[in-house]
Amino acid sequence: MAASFENTELLKKTELKSSVNLLHRLVDGICHRPRPAYDEFSKIWSLQDWWALTDTYTDLFKEAVKNTWTKDTLFEKLQGLDDDYKSVVFDVVDSRRADIRSQLLNDSHALSQANMTDFDWKLKLVMSSDKISSVQEPDLALDMEVQTTEGRKTVSVELNKQQLSNLINSLEGANKALVQLKS
Repeated sequence: MAASFENTELLKKTELKSSVNLLHRLVDGICHRPRPAYDEFSKIWSLQDWWALTDTYTDLFKEAVKNTWTKDTLFEKLQGLDDDYKSVVFDVVDSRRADIRSQLLNDSHALSQANMTDFDWKLKLVMSSDKISSVQEPDLALDMEVQTTEGRKTVSVELNKQQLSNLINSLEGANKALVQLKS
């Protein structure tokens, strides 16, 4: 899915020198430090333009680091800007790449403090139920040992064929995202 960065040209409303400071402060916002306040820039942009500008560049910085964009790729995404502004944006991304990457990893890690330490599985064939005399459907019993901040606990789930397929697809997607972030 290609992200759209339609409001990049809004940066041209400020001087080149001011844009460097603004972009670095937007990266600070990504890193959970103080972001630039609208009050400082209310004479340059309307509130809607300000939101569009900050959202666009915040998303652009995250995508550029996550997908390890080259200078040429970044310049392609910034079609509405002059080369001087494109160079400023690239310099900010390049100089703050480690900060942004570290924060993206921390944010994704903070989603869950639980780690699976072990698992056990059993495959069962359900032959019948109290409502149907002949079912013959496979079920998987999955026991997972999970380490949380409160200690260890066992999570048990029983999955039919479709649920197991969905779980495997979700785990493969999570693994791909993790591999992409690590590279």
